[in-house]
Amino acid sequence: MEKNPFKLVFKFIIIVVNIIHTVIFTSIEAIGNVIIRIVLSVKPIIILLTRFFRNLFHKFGTFFPQNIKKGLERRLVLSGLTQNPEETLGIVFIYSLTIPTVVFVILTFIFKYSIELSALISTGSLIGVWILFHVILLIIIDRRTQGVENVLPDVLSMISQNMRAGMTPYNALWAASRPEFGPLAMELQNVARDTLTGVSFEDALISMTHRIKSSRLKRAVGLMIQGMRSGGELPAVLQEIADDIRTELTLIRRMKTETTMQVMFIAFALIIGAPLLFGASNQFVVVFSKTLMEINIPDTAMTGSIIRIHEFPVASSPHCGYLELNCEGKFNFKTYCLFCLIISAFFGSIIIGFMRTGRITSAYTVSLILIIMFLSIIVFIVLNSGLNIIFSSMISGM
Repeated sequence: MEKNPFKLVFKFIIIVVNIIHTVIFTSIEAIGNVIIRIVLSVKPIIILLTRFFRNLFHKFGTFFPQNIKKGLERRLVLSGLTQNPEETLGIVFIYSLTIPTVVFVILTFIFKYSIELSALISTGSLIGVWILFHVILLIIIDRRTQGVENVLPDVLSMISQNMRAGMTPYNALWAASRPEFGPLAMELQNVARDTLTGVSFEDALISMTHRIKSSRLKRAVGLMIQGMRSGGELPAVLQEIADDIRTELTLIRRMKTETTMQVMFIAFALIIGAPLLFGASNQFVVVFSKTLMEINIPDTAMTGSIIRIHEFPVASSPHCGYLELNCEGKFNFKTYCLFCLIISAFFGSIIIGFMRTGRITSAYTVSLILIIMFLSIIVFIVLNSGLNIIFSSMISGM
């Protein structure tokens, strides 16, 4: 009886696939075992290096003044982080030395910038590291404060309902510390824990306001303590506070909605409009300076007593860098454009932040300043390069 050749081929393919499958999985298992052994053998070294660097960072952090360390510790508490202030200062200090050194080497030996300009930019990057560190901390604190204030009305309403149900303020507070309330729930649990260790209930509530940067929470706690001392109708007071905070948050959201068009207009002007205008102005300077160079002006016109024609006082050659203050013996117009963009982005971001949050020094405003500055500079460089290509082709074709 003849065998079907298709069945033989099919069986052969199945055998080959099983062999490949076995080889692949065996290889993967062997490689995984090797990686695990390498990690286990290197793990003690990693632990030693981690301890060494942590001790090194802590050592650098101890050299900072005591007021700086206490201020950072205060900010870390408000942000909800459990980092050691000395170690954190040491880490930022190492970064503030490493990044400027790398920037100086790159600008000096790769981009061939002058030593003075490279040193100036490196110093700016050193200051920028510390500014960025404080901005990040400010953003974390502000985000945590917003998270607390968004759920604060619900927490106060729940405490009020629990007290109306017959609970004491302590029990009502403990029952309201639910996980969905985020950082505020953790702080309420800390209040209950402090109370169990012997701290008075009022002192535990006041210490909670020191760990959260929220004027609304501080006001609510103050009224709660005053109500407990006076023996008044505390549940009604808490419910009124919750309603007032809800009304205030609703007004803030309404303000954000009604100012959306104005904010979009200002952002468009800062990110697109101003870079486009400065890019066009830069090309006008380029064209005008080239025109003056190509015109053969007599010496009598240059030194005449009535009208004198002087050399164009600014430079905007494509060969000039954006950070060169002096290019071809003249003031670099590109640098002037960058300075104007940075200043306009700074004040424009403050206006937007005030319109959106009602505060000038909020984390939203600080982060918006950095974002708009970066975007406006990038858009200016891109638009200026594109306009330079267009105008160069038009001039060469004439």
